[in-house]
Amino acid sequence: MYENVALNKPAWQQYPFPDSPWGAERAVDGRYIDLSQFDNQCTISADKKQTAEWRVDLGKVLSIHHIFIQYRTNNLDWDTKNDFAGRFLGFSVYVSNTTNKENGKLCFQDTSYTKATIPNPTNITCITHGRYVIYTNNRTHPPYPDGYHQYAFNELCELEVYGCPTPAYYGENCSLLCPQDCQESYCNIVDGTCLGCNDGYRGPTCDKKCSDGTYGLECGNACGNCSDGDWCNHVNGGCPNGCDVGVFGDTCDKECPNHTYGLECKMICGDCKNKESCHHVNGSCLNGCDKGVHGEKCDIACSDSRYGFNCQEQCNTNCGVPYSCARVTGQCEGGCQVGLKGVICSTPCNNDTYGTDCSMKCGNCLYLHGEQCHHVTGQCPRGCADGFHGGLCDQVSGSSSSDSASTSQLSNALYACVTIIILSVTLNVFFIIRQLRNNMSVKQKNKENLDESSVARIKGTEQSDNFSKSVYDKSEDNAEYQELGEKAKESQYDKIDIKLEF
Repeated sequence: MYENVALNKPAWQQYPFPDSPWGAERAVDGRYIDLSQFDNQCTISADKKQTAEWRVDLGKVLSIHHIFIQYRTNNLDWDTKNDFAGRFLGFSVYVSNTTNKENGKLCFQDTSYTKATIPNPTNITCITHGRYVIYTNNRTHPPYPDGYHQYAFNELCELEVYGCPTPAYYGENCSLLCPQDCQESYCNIVDGTCLGCNDGYRGPTCDKKCSDGTYGLECGNACGNCSDGDWCNHVNGGCPNGCDVGVFGDTCDKECPNHTYGLECKMICGDCKNKESCHHVNGSCLNGCDKGVHGEKCDIACSDSRYGFNCQEQCNTNCGVPYSCARVTGQCEGGCQVGLKGVICSTPCNNDTYGTDCSMKCGNCLYLHGEQCHHVTGQCPRGCADGFHGGLCDQVSGSSSSDSASTSQLSNALYACVTIIILSVTLNVFFIIRQLRNNMSVKQKNKENLDESSVARIKGTEQSDNFSKSVYDKSEDNAEYQELGEKAKESQYDKIDIKLEF
């Protein structure tokens, strides 16, 4: 026979009757001869409540067969005239492993009894396992069926729970051991079938391993991708020889993390487009390659002459080294050819520039329609602007007529000055030499005349001598005067009139 495993176990109720001896423990004390309030054998809750709840703690999870309930009658006949029948209507019983009934099993819920049909006492078969048996009633959703009291009450005179006092046993005498792979060793108290199996087992008595390809609780999990198609362990799902290509984890059920693939996820993805991850098994890029690479796995760098997505673009011939550019951006290596600029050297020089790296400034071109000099040579398409000439229109042409005249006059004046200075020096030297020669000639003549006079004085008389001297003196004075007058007449130095016109 099954035992009452609730006898004298701790009990609790939601709304105890104030200052009364009708506590929750009265329902598990084993006494229910007097079914009224007078002998303190029943639990009685407070009046006028919308809900009523009571529970007993069995101390541990036990195997349960059925539950017995004796409700208060006030020692009157149990018929439609008994008001306590209306209070009993609508009750429910749960078995749970926690104090929350919602976490447990609903053993019974009254939805059809009437005051004429509700049994008291009543037995509720509930073959299960649990620690808490919970009785509840409520009046929270009116209107209620005929015969229901308007308030909820808990007036249990006794609640008995019959089962096995020791876990892992079953049978009417609780003498049979449950099968070893029953979950937590719990089995049906009547026939020993397991209420659940340990991980990796199945069947009524949990004596069969999970079939190939499944594992775990109730064999509800599918094996991962084990190496070489092996089946996983029926208990924990582990693969005996590791994971297949493209997966990892204890049960080989996780795809390789981002940017890895292959056996044990040791391979690194190539440069997939938009930094996407590659296929976890073969490493292929599903949406193509990023710039600068190509191939199924996007792990082959573009050749020297290609660049961009999947290496579809060809390097520009205008690169400094034709068809040689950066494989990602297409930027020319070695700069651009003369007259071009830009990352891929596709833009002619502009903004009045030309030449290597567009570093040269255009000359003074004649622009009529917004054009500029040739981007390579710098030559002006329509010739030079006024005042400039040359192949690049960078040389200044002659000035205006007034400027030319002024410049010419200045040059002539400077030339005249230099000429006059040279002529003056030459004439001065000439006249100085001539004067020196004249002076020497006069002295020579005077000496000769003196000698002739001396001879005459010797031969002539004294009178004649005086007369000659007088004549000589006058002649000498006149001759010297005349000679100087002729010299002055012949000199042009004093007559030079220098005029400088600027």
